[in-house]
Order: sequence, then C-alpha cells, then structure tokens
Amino acid sequence: MEGRLKSLDVLRGLNMFFLTVFTAWLVEFCHVVPGLDWLQPQWHHPPFGTTTLTLHDWIMPLFLFCSGTAIPFAFSKYRAEGRSDGRIYWRIFRRVVVLWVMGMICQGNLLKYDFAQLKWFSNTLQAIAVGYAFSALFFLHFKPRTQVCIAAGLLVTYWALMMFVRTSDGFGGGDFGEHNLCEWIDRTILGSHCDHAVLAADGTYSFKKAGYTWLLSSLNFIVTVMTGMFAGELLKEKRGTAGNKAVMLLALGAAMYAAGKLWGLQMPVIKHIWSSSMTLVTSGISFLLLGVIYWIVDCRGWKGLDWLLPFGLNAIFIYFIGYICDFRSMTDHLVRGLEQYIADPNWYALLRHTVHGLLVYGLLYLMMKKKIFLKV
Repeated sequence: MEGRLKSLDVLRGLNMFFLTVFTAWLVEFCHVVPGLDWLQPQWHHPPFGTTTLTLHDWIMPLFLFCSGTAIPFAFSKYRAEGRSDGRIYWRIFRRVVVLWVMGMICQGNLLKYDFAQLKWFSNTLQAIAVGYAFSALFFLHFKPRTQVCIAAGLLVTYWALMMFVRTSDGFGGGDFGEHNLCEWIDRTILGSHCDHAVLAADGTYSFKKAGYTWLLSSLNFIVTVMTGMFAGELLKEKRGTAGNKAVMLLALGAAMYAAGKLWGLQMPVIKHIWSSSMTLVTSGISFLLLGVIYWIVDCRGWKGLDWLLPFGLNAIFIYFIGYICDFRSMTDHLVRGLEQYIADPNWYALLRHTVHGLLVYGLLYLMMKKKIFLKV
C-alpha cells in the first residue's frame, strides 16, 4: 500500500461496501425493525424521470469519480518509471478493452447466441471505460486549466443538444422525459442492441419504457471521471498543506453541488440520462466525501475506517465477481439448517444477508492479506 492515497482506497471501499453488501442487508433490516419502512426507497433506484436521487443512485457516479482520482497518481508513476508514450497508450487501450469485455460479461451479453440481442453498451464498467479513455488522454496532453475548460464544454454541449435538437418524430427539444434526445440516439444507433430493446420471435424489435441511456450520456460519463481526476491532481500537487487541500476539496464540492442544484431548476437532475446538472450534483458530493475522508484518514491518521480497505483495494474484483458467482447460494448452504428454528422469514432473510456479507468480507480480507489484487 506504499505510495497509494489511502483515503481514495477507503472511499472506493465505502462505495463497494454499499453496493455489494450493505444496501441488500439494510433492506432486510428495515423489514424486521418497525418504523424504518421510510428508509427503503433510499436503497433502490427510483422510476425513470425521478428528479430526486436516492442513496443508491450515488454509487455509480462515485465509482466513476474514484476511477478518475487515481489517474494522476498512476500516470505520474508511469512517467517516473520511464514508460514511453506508446506503452502508456497501450496501457490505456488494454484497460478500456478489458473493462468493456468485463461489462459485457456482467450483463450476460458476451456470448449471446443471437447477435441481434447483443447489448454492446449497458454496464457501469463500460461507462468507466469511456470516461477513463478520454480523461487519461486529456491528462496526458492538456494542462489542468484546459482540462477544466474541456469538462465545462462537454457539460454545455450535452445541455445544448438536449435543449435545441429536436427530431422529426418528436424526441428532444428540451424534453427530459421519455422522449429525450439521449433515448432517441440510443434507439437509432444501437437499434436491437439498445439496452432496453426487446427482440420478438420474428426478428423485429421494440422498446420498453425509456431507461438508462449510454451514447450521448457518455459526454457526462467523461466529465464525472474528469472531476475525479481534478481531485487527484489537487491532492497530487506538492504545493499546499494537507489541511488546505482538504478544505479545497470541501469548497469545490460545495460549489459543484450548489451549481448542479441551481442548474437543476432548468435541466432536471436525472440519473437515467446522466444530465449535466446530475453530473455536477453527484461530483460535488463525491468531492465532499473525499474531502472528509482525506482529512480524517490521511491528515489526522485515524484508522477507524481501515476495515473498508479490503473493498477498496479490490473494487473491480468484487464488482465483477458479484455478477458471475452466486455468493448467496453458498450462504444458503451454510445457514439453511437454521431456517426451521426461525419463525419469522424476515429474520431468516436478515441472517442470510449477514452471513453473505461476512463471506464476501472474509474473501476480500484474505486477498488483501495475501496481497492479491485484481488490476485492470
């Protein structure tokens, strides 16, 4: 762990802990403790078009943000090792391809027998791949001030296209509902490969209700990763004290959050289409979280959050393995014999999720101790 930004590993660990263990456990906990039903919507994605983000909605933006924060540290290391530009470009290309293929595996789309049903772009890892590819190139070839201008330009470009481009069949033109321009672009370019296309037996396809969009939304996937990169550049900067850097992270986070909320009065804060206002709001929260954790972990040396490191040091692994390995089936084999003694099925479900969490944590902790890390 030498040379790593510990607070970033902790923040990434917090994100993965929520995604892989805590949210499902807390849903069951709310079932057995009276009066907590009001919390349940926070652990699910809301319906399309909802402008209020739940806590579960923060997980994907924070994942992208963390991937960007690591860029300045990783690329400075590559430069220090004397790697040529060609080797660095190859590293970027390889990582993008691996993330893309892993995303297809996660969605069960890699080896579909019917090519028309193949969903090319439908997973968080692929959003990270797009954001990482462009952010890394911008980091290599432009100064920070130019990078900020590029990010602002992407936010405004997305907004302008959504506001002023209207198709002949009624999509776009300021519509942020089911007839938004992001939806039209995905349907038009991806066709049956669109995330929510449904293929009929006769080979024709139709679309379910509007859902998550990917192609035009990629403009803001890039911005989300870039905001993480800006945070990494700030922390990597040799000038300034650690305390001043923490204050700067908090100030920038508050400013982005406020700007996103203000923009949200005109362009709704919608995660499904990754609106520019949503990008600023979630990046602002990510800055704030990193600022707080950086202060207490790296500045003050508090070790109370070290238990999150196993999740953070193998974030890609636990995200990926959760899709292809059924840990809950393993859990059932361990605790099924206790079901007959637990009258309330909700308490049994809570027990299952608790043991599931312990299994996942045990695996990650063992990997950390053995220094086994999945690197992409």
